Amino acid sequence: MKKNSQIPLFILVLFIGFFSSLTYWIGINQGKVLSLEIDQNRWSSINVVLDNLVNNYVDSLDFYELSENSINNILKDLDPHSSFIPAKKRLSVNESLVGHFGGIGIRFMIYNDTLTIVDVIEGGPSKLAGLKKRDRIIKIEGENFAGIGIKNEDVLKRLKGKVGSEVNITVLNPKNNIVKHKLLRGSIPLKSLSASTIIKNNIGYIKLSSFSNSSYLEFKNAIVKLKNQGMKKLIFDLRFNGGGYLHQAINISDEFLKKDQLIVYTEGAHSKKRSFYSKSKGLFEDGELIILVNSSTASASEIVSGAIQDNKRGKILGRRTFGKGLVQQPLILPDSSELRITTSRYYTPSGKCIQKPYGKNIDYDNDILKRIESGELTQNDSIFDKNIFKGGILPDVYSPIDTLGYSEAINNIIYTRKWRDFCFSYFEKFPNPKTSDTKDYYHNFKVEIKELENYLEQNYKKIKSFTPIEISDLKWSLMVELSSYYYSDQSRYILNIFRDNDVKKAIEEMSN
Repeated sequence: MKKNSQIPLFILVLFIGFFSSLTYWIGINQGKVLSLEIDQNRWSSINVVLDNLVNNYVDSLDFYELSENSINNILKDLDPHSSFIPAKKRLSVNESLVGHFGGIGIRFMIYNDTLTIVDVIEGGPSKLAGLKKRDRIIKIEGENFAGIGIKNEDVLKRLKGKVGSEVNITVLNPKNNIVKHKLLRGSIPLKSLSASTIIKNNIGYIKLSSFSNSSYLEFKNAIVKLKNQGMKKLIFDLRFNGGGYLHQAINISDEFLKKDQLIVYTEGAHSKKRSFYSKSKGLFEDGELIILVNSSTASASEIVSGAIQDNKRGKILGRRTFGKGLVQQPLILPDSSELRITTSRYYTPSGKCIQKPYGKNIDYDNDILKRIESGELTQNDSIFDKNIFKGGILPDVYSPIDTLGYSEAINNIIYTRKWRDFCFSYFEKFPNPKTSDTKDYYHNFKVEIKELENYLEQNYKKIKSFTPIEISDLKWSLMVELSSYYYSDQSRYILNIFRDNDVKKAIEEMSN
């Protein structure tokens, strides 16, 4: 396959990680909230301007919209990570950091224009009420909710809400029985730990997707579980982890380091220097450690990576990290909106602030595109001058991004809603994977090839034009998607380990 035909795939992968990580640009310093102290004399001119614009301007102006625009215009000239969150968006924006939300406890998809349950969360209201995978929710509060062009945001507006509040739904199950349920919304956890498993022999693998309020506890539980299964070495995956709470990064780093080792320090013009050291004996101080990183590894993830690298505790493997070395703290405004302002920079133990350059004449948002165009992500980084500071943490072991995974033709199939619907229809036709073990599923599950061939013939009319490698890639994509229906969303991460070049390279490093 030609290399240039693979470029759209890894650009897509990078951008998925990049933009998803933008929701986690908060390294809140130990969870503290700034106090709201206002000098009325200093800001009287701004108040007069806004008041006169609202009352005297030639056209009608919305005060709140004008205020938001004013705040955003002030922030855009400061740094890339200070931000303003309107009150109506604050709760949803913070959900991933808080680690829970009020809901009924399902994972869903819109399938054939119907709200379809693909997983039910253990201990949640839906599980307790007896809802199952493949159930269709056809009414919410007595109103028809099927075949009306619904979108994901419509579902979330109806099903999410205050913990303890009531929601009435009508369900059509696979046996065509219609059942009504009255549910009380519960506190639904948003787990930041995507996967943990023993890969082979004594090598463990943990993937952390963010640093939320629950990350440290999830991480500790995973370490204990894997050690009980015989783990001696660990691959800690922080790729596409855009960060989160600073104190969670400090606590997790502490589990790898011996007592009194510097993890990170913060300092700003109005913030005194604060140094954070490892404390008690960690859960994994001695075993071999490799951390996986890429261009979307940012903020709190870079704190952990920097602490491990500078203390020579383990190796960093992958590509140069994002380069976000600024700490934000929240200020809750009187209307319940939130201002996140950069109050300090953080520094790795060696004294390096990994924040990449920003300011006028710097296209901050297109930095990843520049990395792609320069070849930094696909060629050995020895071709780059490491003495020129470009931000981020350079890996100890470089691993180029895999551009040979899929052909462009395959990309145009698997990244579509039509393909996702086919995967789910396959699951409904064959709902039993015949094994409860994910690894056994990887080794022994066989795709009904006739189903795949029929799908390709019906939708693309050119089954014979697909190469054996492309058919194999489609079977793999189907297998991964099915695993999330047969087991849990964590399964797709575990399956991908077996084909992950970074993981393979990490295992080779440990073997050496």
